[in-house]
Amino acid sequence: MLLYLIVFFSFSAMIALIYAVYSITASNKNIITKRLDKISLEKSMDVREEELRKPFLIRIVQPAVRQMTGFMLKVTPKEIINSYEMKIIAAGNPFNYGVNEWLTTQMFFMLVVPVFTVILGMVSDAAIEKILLFAVLEIIVGAFGPSMILITKTQQRQKEITKTLPDILDLLTVSVEAGLGFDAALGKVVEKMPGVLAKEFDKVLQEIKMGKPRKDALRNMSDRLGVVDVTTFIASVIQADQLGVSIGNVLRVQSDQMRVRRRQRAQEKAMKAPIKMLLPMVFFIFPTIFTVLLGPVVIRLMETFAK
Repeated sequence: MLLYLIVFFSFSAMIALIYAVYSITASNKNIITKRLDKISLEKSMDVREEELRKPFLIRIVQPAVRQMTGFMLKVTPKEIINSYEMKIIAAGNPFNYGVNEWLTTQMFFMLVVPVFTVILGMVSDAAIEKILLFAVLEIIVGAFGPSMILITKTQQRQKEITKTLPDILDLLTVSVEAGLGFDAALGKVVEKMPGVLAKEFDKVLQEIKMGKPRKDALRNMSDRLGVVDVTTFIASVIQADQLGVSIGNVLRVQSDQMRVRRRQRAQEKAMKAPIKMLLPMVFFIFPTIFTVLLGPVVIRLMETFAK
């Protein structure tokens, strides 16, 4: 009988202990759940207040334009999108904008801004001709503005690359002739030389480290830049690598050729300078000189004939 009582009380104590542990755990879970719900509610309210603080342009207009851009991306052929991407890459990805951002900007100036112009013009009772004129100008800016910006950035980038290429080739040549490999010489260029071309060589090294063959990485660089001198240089390097020719001799020849081309371009610009100066001289400088020299004579002749 005593044994049964001991077993009964032991079993009851175990049940009570399990219930107590479960109650404490459940209460802790409820407390944690309530705290998490409170934090999530506060966070959602903060996010909502933060969203409401944003300007109307970001809250309403930008999402609408992005939806329109997404629709345009679905409708636009892949060839046009790929061409746009190549233009952005050739321009050096200005403003860190991708295809979506550029198309959003274009759609904004082509559709949203003219609509606001028409609404403001109608509210302010402006002339219909002026409203239509401003709307057409905004559509033209939206249609051709982004492309002109990309073309300008591409030209500036190509000029910088063409200008710095001979100096980079000199450093490459010296590094290779000093005993470094071509990849190590590229690393030295990336380390020592600033500018766009050094960053492009850094991309080439990153692609090589990721397992891409050197010739493919160099060809991708040539396609990205679209500079004739760089294309010639890369073709010579790839050919020398395939034929087993000394890369140092190839770099020396390419460096000399690039310096000759840079000198020829400078001479060409010097020959064009007199022709470019002709129009300002005829329309601005010569009339001023004639006014200063002949003005007093004309005044005196007028006074003489007046007498």
